[in-house]
Amino acid sequence: MEERDIIVIGGGPGGYVAAIHAAHLGAKVALVEKDKLGGTCLNRGCIPTKALVRSAEVLLDIKRADEFGIDVNGASANFQKIMSRKRSVVDQLVSGVERLMTSNRISVHRGAARLTSPNSVMVNGEELHAKKVIVASGSESTLL
Repeated sequence: MEERDIIVIGGGPGGYVAAIHAAHLGAKVALVEKDKLGGTCLNRGCIPTKALVRSAEVLLDIKRADEFGIDVNGASANFQKIMSRKRSVVDQLVSGVERLMTSNRISVHRGAARLTSPNSVMVNGEELHAKKVIVASGSESTLL
């Protein structure tokens, strides 16, 4: 079994940045992610929302074009194209994070992580060992 210096649990902004920083410092790093790299912000939160907002802003600018002496008729939103653009933006950024993992020689393990000891993590039946484990798994809200 190959020992790593660091295992990072969570491929969101905290986890992948920690993994890259550790790799830059010479550590042999494994990252465990149960979903897509980039976390909630990149895949379902901040970035998709901003992509959708930008489409709405462009439509509003076009509808105000007459105020600037520009004739534009018939501008309308195409929901399917807007959603396609949003997916494209997210996919490009996820691919960028994946390339960063590859270029920094960070091994990515897909699946839910389970700590089995202070220095071991189980992922899909494979046990990973490291000197240190960083838990950057994010959080979920709950009703109290």
